[in-house]
Amino acid sequence: MSVSLQKNGRVNLSKESANSGITELHDVHVGLGWDINKRGGHAYDLDAWALAGSRNGITGTSLCYFGDKKILSAAIHHLGDNLTGEGCGDDETIDIHLDMLPMEIDIVFIGVTIYKAASRHQRFSDVDNAFIRLYVNDMYNQQVEICKYADQFVGNLGDEYTMLFGILTREPAGWVFRAVGEGLDVDEIPGVRNIQNLLFEKEKNKMAVSLSKGGKVSLAKAAADAGVATLKNIGVGLGWDIKRYDGGADFDLDASVFMQNAEKKVRSDADFIFYNNKTANGVEHTGDNRTGEGDGDDELIKITLDQIDPDVNYLSFTVTIDQAAERGQNFGMVENAYIRVFDMDTGTELIRYDLSEDYSTQTALVVGELYKNNGEWKFNAIGSGYDDGLLGLCRQFGINAE
Repeated sequence: MSVSLQKNGRVNLSKESANSGITELHDVHVGLGWDINKRGGHAYDLDAWALAGSRNGITGTSLCYFGDKKILSAAIHHLGDNLTGEGCGDDETIDIHLDMLPMEIDIVFIGVTIYKAASRHQRFSDVDNAFIRLYVNDMYNQQVEICKYADQFVGNLGDEYTMLFGILTREPAGWVFRAVGEGLDVDEIPGVRNIQNLLFEKEKNKMAVSLSKGGKVSLAKAAADAGVATLKNIGVGLGWDIKRYDGGADFDLDASVFMQNAEKKVRSDADFIFYNNKTANGVEHTGDNRTGEGDGDDELIKITLDQIDPDVNYLSFTVTIDQAAERGQNFGMVENAYIRVFDMDTGTELIRYDLSEDYSTQTALVVGELYKNNGEWKFNAIGSGYDDGLLGLCRQFGINAE
């Protein structure tokens, strides 16, 4: 089933392809569409383009459009120009062969420009039913749509001549597409090169701090680097995928929070926040996901920093497997596990930690923690596994869970 995206929505292409039965993702096709001009005057000639490069500036950029249809040794291929928008389905298509992209290429901007818009007095506010969709071909060469971004364009486009529809980024968990839908001050496609530094710098500023095990970072610094002026409400999202599992029983992972004092012990059993004890001062568990299905976070903890009790110095975020021993389950059967911290008010991701170790015997994980240092909140990527499940974690933090 195709994912219907809203503005700033994200989708992991590999994960969604696998959900459609395509186990290996080698290519992705980008279809862009719009309706013909029904207002009179010259036909609307919209031209799709893709700008590829590196977020870290370690390589030059390459621009693919109707005037340069194959770039990066044909890794990105524009299939041709539609001058009117007539016909059903995609008006223009760009093929991206992910396996052929050089490793230093980790971002692809995808946009559309109205040809000769200024002289023809045409704007995106006059374009109807614009959309972008990403699809793959299955073993029978049939299209399988992964995601589509359309509804937010209606009535929201201004007087721009160029629209940035979306961005593809290479992430540790695979290629990710994000819907953008923002106007750019460009009146001809070659002019995209003139603002490419602005595009890359803007995107680089949005990048979350990516931590390895044991890495630490100040929340205030991560927020400032991401352009978040005031950080008050944060979300801690935890996610995972279940590998192919033949045991037959359900696979239920549960996220929890242990609130601790300066000695790293809970003050009482009420400091154990989980699906049956969802709230404490400044902390809210939003509920239990019993399957891990769907894209994005599987469980979410909301935190209001200035409402946390002053004698709470640590918040440890854990994931355990319900009835792991009875069902013969462990974290070796889990993949793509991560924890991320984001600003709840803007949705800006600040910190991300992707777990990569093999936890083939463990039934509990301490994924990460927030801790207070000289009055400042910081994040620590932990990634430690435990063999004795939730009971072992409770004993460690001082909870009586017998």
